[in-house]
Amino acid sequence: MVSRSEFFLLYSIYTAIMERELGHGVSLPSYVEEELAGVSSAPEQAVQETAEQWLALLSLSVTPYRLRNYIKEQDIDEPTLRALIRFLAGKKTHVHTDRDKVDWLTTYLFKKREERQGKPIGWPKIEMQEILQGFEFPPLKQYAADLLMEFPSLLDEAGYFESFSQITESRIIPRARDLKNQFGEDFFHPEVLAAIINYNLLFGKKFHKLLEEVMAKVHEFAHAQSGGTATDTNELLQRDYRATTDTFQQLGELERKEETATAQASNLGKLKDQQLKELGIDSMREAQGLQGRVQELSMRLKSNQGMTSIPNTFAPLSLHEWESSAFRTQLPESEQSFRADFTRSVCHAIAIISRIYEEIPLYHEKKGTEFLWKKHYDSLVYLLYEGRKHKESLLRVAILSQQRGLLEKAKQLQLTAEKLDAVLAKLAALF
Repeated sequence: MVSRSEFFLLYSIYTAIMERELGHGVSLPSYVEEELAGVSSAPEQAVQETAEQWLALLSLSVTPYRLRNYIKEQDIDEPTLRALIRFLAGKKTHVHTDRDKVDWLTTYLFKKREERQGKPIGWPKIEMQEILQGFEFPPLKQYAADLLMEFPSLLDEAGYFESFSQITESRIIPRARDLKNQFGEDFFHPEVLAAIINYNLLFGKKFHKLLEEVMAKVHEFAHAQSGGTATDTNELLQRDYRATTDTFQQLGELERKEETATAQASNLGKLKDQQLKELGIDSMREAQGLQGRVQELSMRLKSNQGMTSIPNTFAPLSLHEWESSAFRTQLPESEQSFRADFTRSVCHAIAIISRIYEEIPLYHEKKGTEFLWKKHYDSLVYLLYEGRKHKESLLRVAILSQQRGLLEKAKQLQLTAEKLDAVLAKLAALF
């Protein structure tokens, strides 16, 4: 049952979202115009069933993501939020997105109340009954009542979390989502929604506290200055490229720097894995994705000999001749040689850039979602860590090239390292 005044609020928000996406207005059926015309004279009168069905069609066209974004951007008032909750919870037939919308809307409404009042909301069963007044809800089934008892257990578990990695390792977010899904139609019962709101608010505080700590660490890392060893090595290579005589005059210094860089790289690798684990990032999964990208690019470049750039949605990734050739070079996996080190180093660097270019648009697209953005954020953090580590590896191979008298190879490796470094700088700016 939707009153004319509620219908007007719902019509206004849904059409505003759709018109923004479509770029033009939404045509109104005559029965909708009739309901809108009668708002001032009979605001509490229930709208026709056809008008309510039209509203359901509009709702189906608006995703939870777009609804959340619009509500937060426009700072939608509480009467409209209440109308949305009443309409979605009171529908005769629900679709799966209705649950996501009501989950977020009720939590958002009570979070705003909590902020205004300056104190915890608690278990808002009476408040939800008041919002959903006029709808008939049968007594909760025993199964649903038993499920409600799972929320305190989840909150107890979350109370012991001290790092964000514990959230990801425990899988508490998908477990809570699965728990909510098990309620079926009872999800929209005021008592169930009160329990969900209480859980969301309390868990949300823990989640955002630990997330802020993680993002502060990522920010600190992203904007940290490069270490002295990497800068010195880079400058040394630059000097050698400009030199026209005595190419190996500083061979002893290069060897000492290589030994230092190798030792630091080993420590950096251990430190990186530990840091990523503390941030809740699955390094193994991300590494597999990166290896898969190397194989994918290799197949694409081998099948298209004239390919000189890799298309993507973020920015064109142009390839130097030696970078294209590296992907087209057939190497046994067991080969241990300078050629293998050169080829694998170049391919890994380009794969990192390709993955960054893939993940940045996805991160921006999902940034307004509750949790979907985190997957892409994690991938970008991993790629930043891995990219900085691999830049050092490229420079070490460049030093080895110098030692072998392969000045052209060393210069090529440095140029690839500079390309990687430029992309990493853009990535760091996101954090």
